[in-house]
Amino acid sequence: MEENKKNLSFLGPVGTYSEAAALEYKKDAYNLIPKANLSEVLNSVVANTSEEAILPIENSRVGTIIEVIDYLINSKNLYINHELLLPIEACLITKENIKNLDQIRELISKPEAINQCNEWISKNLRKDIVITGSPSTAEAVESLNNLSDSVAAIGPERAAVIHKKHIVKKGIQDYKNNVTRFVVISNKENKPSGRDKTSIAFDFKNTDKAGLLFTALQCFSKRNINLQKIESRPKGTKLGDYIFIIDLNGHVQDENIKEALKELKQVTSFLKVLGSYSY
Repeated sequence: MEENKKNLSFLGPVGTYSEAAALEYKKDAYNLIPKANLSEVLNSVVANTSEEAILPIENSRVGTIIEVIDYLINSKNLYINHELLLPIEACLITKENIKNLDQIRELISKPEAINQCNEWISKNLRKDIVITGSPSTAEAVESLNNLSDSVAAIGPERAAVIHKKHIVKKGIQDYKNNVTRFVVISNKENKPSGRDKTSIAFDFKNTDKAGLLFTALQCFSKRNINLQKIESRPKGTKLGDYIFIIDLNGHVQDENIKEALKELKQVTSFLKVLGSYSY
């Protein structure tokens, strides 16, 4: 580790898609620090042991990574500073070369990776195949060292190269344009770059009142602010209570967005800016 470099935490171990995203993001300016889980990645920034962290927040196939969004909503001083999109190519990986796919009796990987390959698995592997979860795709590949030759893993090509394993098949994900959106977070707010996006979260106190969401969205539409994404998720308090997440074009320091958020605050019980960031 170089002392003159900043620390960038990522979801480890080495060989994960998160590491690939970290390598793509200004790799020469950072010490890359692998962490065991998403909470450790986020806590490293809260504790100031890492200046920044990079982690997945959304996948084009399975949607938002709820744990990350919830942590950002509940945090006091974490902000999204940047985003990057990483194409995901899933590989079927074994310890040794195999002659046919019927030799594979067990499949191990991170549950999200399994879900992204369900159709391929159903069509190409044994009907009685055992599916085993793993904390990460790279860990699944590494674990093949101590498992039977009849076990295969789903993971990135880099993990197979690092751990010297055999790639049976590349590109087994069901959607060939499978992309994961990664975000870089820190405890500092970003300055405008000229090409920015802002993420916000909000909810309503009186959820039974008609037209609340329409009223909220009008704050942006009448100012010609483009909304890239609108999503709702349960608050976890009681059935029917939701929190809304919106991605919109522009920076929180832009005058029209300042005005929109000021108006939105009047009709919501909770409003938080998750970050304004370049993309």
